[in-house]
Amino acid sequence: MTNTYKNPYFQEIANLLTRLESTQQHAMNQAAEKIAHCLKNDGIIHTFGCGHSGSAALEPFHRSGCFVGVNAILDPGLMFQRGAHTGTDLERLEGYTPLILNHHDLRPGDVLLVFSNSGRNPAGIDAVLSAKQKGVFTIAFTAASAHAQSKSRHSSGKLLKDAADLTIDNCAGKNETCLTCGDTEVAPISTIAFAAILHQILFQAAQILEKENVPLPVYKSSNAPGGDEHNTALAKKYGARIKHLD
Repeated sequence: MTNTYKNPYFQEIANLLTRLESTQQHAMNQAAEKIAHCLKNDGIIHTFGCGHSGSAALEPFHRSGCFVGVNAILDPGLMFQRGAHTGTDLERLEGYTPLILNHHDLRPGDVLLVFSNSGRNPAGIDAVLSAKQKGVFTIAFTAASAHAQSKSRHSSGKLLKDAADLTIDNCAGKNETCLTCGDTEVAPISTIAFAAILHQILFQAAQILEKENVPLPVYKSSNAPGGDEHNTALAKKYGARIKHLD
């Protein structure tokens, strides 16, 4: 039975989750298997996104209930700290992202998660292509169907969905919005889509590891009793490979 909400935005979120579950479960299963295998073999899950998609890259990083072995690939230029217009220019600048990745420890067997609703811009595509050269398995989170006919801004002509090893459609639509006021599109939903997909995949990965009797390297809340001690002990194992942990 489909949930019905009085609030239109809440209803659109419910509709989105229904679409995701009915169309993306197979891809999410594959992603969970890859992530579980990576963590079981002491690999690292790297995350990358620009602008608002960067919030998805931050979502599982150093967070209660999430795996410790997550390295968020962050850059002030791409995250708007140097200005939103500058961030947009850098996202479209081919060759910029590989320079950032060179300062992160990507190894064969790792997994890279790249978030971009359009999947058109060079930053995310470069991240995937660069990571694949290092033997990293890449997963794209993007509005793949909505942007199927969009033109890439990358010299390869590829969209993010074409470059990655595995693609998950966020079902959020071409313009990221889900409601209208008159003729104006409002109410972005892509960030919620990214977060919902991501945490479902990470939960499934945790279930896989649990079934295989692999200890779950998961952060506790730093506000819970013993949380700081628990987290510090886990961080010692992964700290050398996670750039922004200190």
